[in-house]
Amino acid sequence: MHVVSRRGRVASAGDAVIALMAASPATRKQAWLTRAIPSRRRKVAADYQRTADRRGELSEKVPDAAVTVVEPRWVRLAAR
Repeated sequence: MHVVSRRGRVASAGDAVIALMAASPATRKQAWLTRAIPSRRRKVAADYQRTADRRGELSEKVPDAAVTVVEPRWVRLAAR
């Protein structure tokens, strides 16, 4: 997974999860703590990697659905 900021910065994998957390008022504080505490950041990265490694296995369990196209919209991320 990748998240691109308005300034063009790209966050990948666990850092992308943290960037998405920062975009939501409900999880903004947890994102800040996760960036500040290395052990939490490593846990998010490990959890993301574990899920990404099982991507194929997990997708087999989800039934196929008709394609849905949604126009993209910009999401303003919290300032760092």
